[in-house]
Amino acid sequence: MEVTIRDAEPEDASSLDVLRAQALKMTFEDEYDRQTVGDLVATVDEELPNWIDDDRYLVAVAETEVTPVSYAVFDRKNGTILSIVTSPDYEREGFGSAILAHVETAANEHGHESLSAVAPRSALAFFEACGFETAGTAEWHGLPGVRLEKSI
Repeated sequence: MEVTIRDAEPEDASSLDVLRAQALKMTFEDEYDRQTVGDLVATVDEELPNWIDDDRYLVAVAETEVTPVSYAVFDRKNGTILSIVTSPDYEREGFGSAILAHVETAANEHGHESLSAVAPRSALAFFEACGFETAGTAEWHGLPGVRLEKSI
């Protein structure tokens, strides 16, 4: 399936919110109670509309001909990936990897020699497959997470 990656527009915020809610529910519904999952849906990337409008952040969207299927938020100032989310219906089809490669290119263009991220433990395999190394533990939205780094 062909992927198109583009910068997010303000009108993308609501569809990206739906994508994120679906991904978080699918990922965490068997691991955490309903309240915890609801809190994640309400708070993860709650600043997305502001990030889309702020040049400090790159909000990139991967989409098919029909719909957005993945997005990433990158802080251009400090070289940190704030979020990568892929629709559960499109996992393991290369969208997350493609959008991460797009972020890496943007990071290079802004003079960064490495990327960092804090992610939930459930995302560790994805990041490791993309060349990240674990750099310690960290809190991810109140849950156990990992700090990750990658030289680019």
